[in-house]
This record gives sequence, C-alpha cells and structure tokens, in this order.
Amino acid sequence: MAGTSRTLFVWSFRVVFLATIFVSCKSTEDKNFENNTAITPHRIPTIKIEGYVNRVFIDLIGRTPLETEMAVETDALKAANLGKASREALVTKLQTNTDPVVGDSSYQVAYGERLYIIIKSRMVEGAENPDFTRYIGNANFSLKVARANGDSIGVFRALEIINRNQAVLDAKYEYRDNEITLNEVFARMMDNGVYDNINMNTFNFVNASFDDLFYRFPTQNEFDIAFNIIEKNETGALFGGFAGTKGEYCKLLTESDEFYEGLIRWTYLTLLDRDPTTAEVSSHFQSLQSTQDFRALQKEIIITDEYADF
Repeated sequence: MAGTSRTLFVWSFRVVFLATIFVSCKSTEDKNFENNTAITPHRIPTIKIEGYVNRVFIDLIGRTPLETEMAVETDALKAANLGKASREALVTKLQTNTDPVVGDSSYQVAYGERLYIIIKSRMVEGAENPDFTRYIGNANFSLKVARANGDSIGVFRALEIINRNQAVLDAKYEYRDNEITLNEVFARMMDNGVYDNINMNTFNFVNASFDDLFYRFPTQNEFDIAFNIIEKNETGALFGGFAGTKGEYCKLLTESDEFYEGLIRWTYLTLLDRDPTTAEVSSHFQSLQSTQDFRALQKEIIITDEYADF
C-alpha cells in the first residue's frame, strides 16, 4: 500500500507539473500571438495606402496620380510606417512643389487651379472665366463711349466693373504667389458681376453673402445694416468693423471671426463629408485666424487617420 501511495503521489506531481508547464507555455504563446497580430502600419494593405494617395491627389490637385507617382508616394509612406510626417510631406509637396510635372506645370500650379475651381463652385456656382471676361468686355466698350462723350461718371463706373471682375481672374495667381490671403479671394468672389447676377437685388445679395460664408442667414439687425451699406452707401457697423460700400462690406465679412468658422466648416465638409465638432472648430480657429494659412488647415485634416481611413 505504501508503494502504491508513493506511485500515486509521483504521478499526481507529474500531472500538476506538466499542467503548469502547459499553462505557462500557452500564456506565453497567447501573449506572443497578441503582439504579433496587433494593428501596425505594416499590416495595412497596400491597396488602402494607394487609396489614401489617390484621395489626396484628387482633393488637392484635382486628378488621380500617374502610375509612377502612385508607386513613389506609396513606397514613401510605407518606408515611414505611414507616420504623420510622411503624410504631411505628401500634402506639402502637392501644395507647394514647383518642379515640372508631366500633365501639370507643377504641383503648385495644379493645386492653385483646383482650389480656385472649388471656391468658384461654392461662391459663384462654378462660373467659368469667360463669364467674368464678358463683363470686362462690355465695360471696356462702355468705357470708350464714356470717354468719347466726356462722361466722367460713366468712365468711373466702367473702370469699377472692369477692376472688380478682373480681380476675380487675378485672384488665382495672386493667392498662389502669396500676394493676397484667402480672405481676399472670397471677398472678390462676392464683389463681381457674376455674383450680382446670381443674387439679383440687394435683398438676395445680403442673404446670400451670409449663407455662403457663414452657413446662416443674417439676423434682422444685421440685414438692415448690411442692406443700407449696399443700397444706400451708408456707413454701418458689423462684426466689430465699419463699411460704407459693397466692396468694404465684402471685406468686412471675410475678415470676421465667423468667416474663419465658416472656412473650417467648409473644409471639413469637403474633405471629411461632415461638420466639425465645436472642439475641432476651436482647435483650428486661433491658428487659422492668426496665420490665415488655409493650406495648413487642409494639411491638419488630411494627415489624420480619419481622413486616411487607416
């Protein structure tokens, strides 16, 4: 019996010992398995990285990348483990690089053209440049007639029409070359013959200017002040400033705090197809207002995991 008890004890010990080893090994294996299957940049499929590159190209320069461009940018992102710095480098290249590119003068030129198109789409229903040059041509004829007749008022009006509409055409190049801010681009998009024609009469103009920039209509008090500025050239106070002409009114709106909030909202809608949260508006507002750097705002959104869908 003693021998039997001893034998049972030995076997029991072996079973417990083996079970302990098994559990220990299984725990280690589980831990290694979890570590090996953790989501890392290396595990994101190439097709998803290519989708990101494709989307960035379309959003910033209005076309898909060439095969060579796709290969170069995808490899660069992979090499950097999809880090935010590598995404930022891609965005910066498309926004500012001036090297000659097949199909485009340069990425910088293509970016400026794309931005100009989407701003016109927002503000003047995508009007083409000939729509503005038509006003310039008609005004040039009126200018010749006014000068021939010694009509100084007619000369002034014709020159005003020419300058307002030419300023829209020049905005693309002047913004690209950092000669004007995006605020000025939007101001010009409201102060021209095409915008006047789309939003005929002062009533529609005032409502449209608020809706296009701020995504809301004016209060009754705001409307009354704006109406008198435009219709009667009466100096009025809005958004902490003063304006007495339509041109001054357009600049006043595009230099207001609400303009920057509207710009942030527009950028989220165009890039993420959603409204920004209050916290997101707050996080971008101060920087955008102080630097007026719209490119930086785009970049901050495009390098996020949400945009990339990583």
